[in-house]
Amino acid sequence: MDEMTRYMERGLFRPYVLWVCSKSQISGTDFLNVERMHNHTLSPGKLYPVLHKLMDEGLLEEEERIEHGKVHKYYSTTRLGEEVLTRLRSDLGPPMKHFLEEWLNASAGAVPS
Repeated sequence: MDEMTRYMERGLFRPYVLWVCSKSQISGTDFLNVERMHNHTLSPGKLYPVLHKLMDEGLLEEEERIEHGKVHKYYSTTRLGEEVLTRLRSDLGPPMKHFLEEWLNASAGAVPS
């Protein structure tokens, strides 16, 4: 992975984790497994500190469940977390939105407008 890719991933990782947790409750293990299914290597040492930081900021909440005799923690967004995601979508300026849309469409095989 080159330097520019690492830089972009670092910058987008926290909003990405928040977004994933907004879709449905997800455990850290399930999160890691989904990433693996998409051929993306994500270590627990990168994911769990971000989950805990987002919880400390009040953006995620954790629910503990006993499954197969073990405690599993599931993460989901709080109301504040949802508000932050909404604000991120609206605060992102038109040039950046246009860049992301065009770039993602081009990587999906669409012709840029």
